[in-house]
Amino acid sequence: MPTAAIRKIYDTYLEKAMAAEKNRKPTDGMFGIGKKPGDDPCHAEFADALEAALKEYAASAPDSAAVRELLSFMYTVPKRHEDPKSIYWMLIAVHGLTAELIPQLESADAAALHREYGAAFRRWERLPVQQQIFRALAQAAKA
Repeated sequence: MPTAAIRKIYDTYLEKAMAAEKNRKPTDGMFGIGKKPGDDPCHAEFADALEAALKEYAASAPDSAAVRELLSFMYTVPKRHEDPKSIYWMLIAVHGLTAELIPQLESADAAALHREYGAAFRRWERLPVQQQIFRALAQAAKA
């Protein structure tokens, strides 16, 4: 699967998630009443579609440069969409889906991504999934 198809999954998700945010009522989710934007099915659909696309992409044995380009895109998208938080956290959560692509990186590409990731997400801000990815990139850079 080409990276354009994966980018399309992101574009579709962002469009649907922003529409869900726009259509929410100020009281949604308060006191357990109503739906909150994070409950919208677009989030699960995004994760499922992305997981399937990344498995297909990994199976196609892309070269290291192509993997680096895709991972760089995926790792930087959250910084461009920090609000609303329901979208930001989902864009971070799917970083875990990239773990099987990291071993396909050459050490120079892994080292470059490791630096980019470390600069984008400060150590004390990283969630466990981000710590996992950061360590995997460091390990791949040493290989």
